[in-house]
Amino acid sequence: MKFSAHQKLTRRDLVKTLGAAALVLPGLELFGGTARAQTAGKTSKYIVFVYTADGVNQGAFWPTGTTSSYTLSPTLKAFEKYKDKLLILGPQMNGNSVVGNTGLAYAAAVQQHIAAVTLTGRYGNLPYLTDQTTAVNKIDAGPSVDQLIANAVGKDTTFLSLNFGIHPMGGDTPSDINYQVNGNPLKRLISADEAWNFMFANIGTPVSPSKTPLNKLNAVTNYLHSRFSALRPALSSADQKTLDSHLSSMSVYEARVQKRLQDEIDGKTPTDEACSNPKRATVVSDADSVRKGSDTETLSPFFMDMVATAFQCNLTRVASVSFGYPGGGDAGGLRMPWLGFTEPLHLVSHHGGNADKLDKYQKISGWIAGQVAALMDRLAAVPSATGSGTLLDETTIYWFNRHGDGDSHSNSSLPNVILGGTGGYFKMGRWLQLPNTSHTKVLISLANAMGVNVTSFGDGGLAATSPLAGLTG
Repeated sequence: MKFSAHQKLTRRDLVKTLGAAALVLPGLELFGGTARAQTAGKTSKYIVFVYTADGVNQGAFWPTGTTSSYTLSPTLKAFEKYKDKLLILGPQMNGNSVVGNTGLAYAAAVQQHIAAVTLTGRYGNLPYLTDQTTAVNKIDAGPSVDQLIANAVGKDTTFLSLNFGIHPMGGDTPSDINYQVNGNPLKRLISADEAWNFMFANIGTPVSPSKTPLNKLNAVTNYLHSRFSALRPALSSADQKTLDSHLSSMSVYEARVQKRLQDEIDGKTPTDEACSNPKRATVVSDADSVRKGSDTETLSPFFMDMVATAFQCNLTRVASVSFGYPGGGDAGGLRMPWLGFTEPLHLVSHHGGNADKLDKYQKISGWIAGQVAALMDRLAAVPSATGSGTLLDETTIYWFNRHGDGDSHSNSSLPNVILGGTGGYFKMGRWLQLPNTSHTKVLISLANAMGVNVTSFGDGGLAATSPLAGLTG
């Protein structure tokens, strides 16, 4: 069979010619109708969605200066060393004041606290309940953009996505952000033990030498290189780079797996430093700490380490971390007693202009920014499997919020930030001052950054039919 980059082929066509090896191909231009968008430009390999609720202290969040020459605010100062990997999606400013109803925004009709809107671009129409702790908040349809991406890029990873939550449920308002195609919410891993067991519980299981074809493991990529050599002339330069990157990642992964299997056969404790399990023993988990919220101080770094390890070990390419839940009255949301106060996020977000509450409001957001920066540190310390750059260079992080200002439950001036190298897709190092702009356009842009061909997303007044212009520069 002769291949042409202009004809639409199926994987069945390739299997006939290349054998079963064709089944592990990533999405290429050669395949008609693929969910992956292959372009001559660069794309991100990994993506993390970091969610917080109840808005921010707007006066302490936005930078000062100009688009490319700006000074970071007290809340964002944790990103100082990563200013070249920041894309701040801000509102228009009048001096140091936010111009009302500008920046990223939801439609005005969106209910006050419904979190589903953030990644689905849908209203949700979910009920308020006295206690959301055990609620199942199904929406009319999905998926959320993280799951749209995961289903397109995660077929050759252990997990399509990993979803972590730090006190993610409670209060009286729906707080789920991750939704399947059928509208069912995805469960979030909420404790260190639960997350560790989900990801790593079977790693130490003894392996029978007779059932472990170690001599074949490192031959797979060599075989694929040989079989795909006939395909290369029919590929575009972009597809050739995609294929080379895919095979390189497979080689690294096989080497890690082979070492682990050999260690287990030899009765040794796995010592692969590149894929060592994050230590959960240091996470505070007693009932009193969980009740008071002090567990967050150790649980958050653990979850960030889990995300970095999952990317490093090819366990997934899509992850999300939720901080708290929206609403919930005086008992609602995150508590951070190590910052010197015990009031929860929801309470201080209703600041009414009170200077003490505004200060606490900023400190909570600033601490979360520090956690995102620590994740960036972790990713920046890991060389890319391709031998060029680091995991951070290949990763997109989207830190987003349900509200602009929690005191007014505002649906505009959303304090959303894109971080990381993004694989070179976005033009970073900028602070954009946007007019009133649909947040759903950013969701489309994030999918496109991951190589997923999305031209429209969302529903009703939240729907968008194009990415946000100007992000790629």
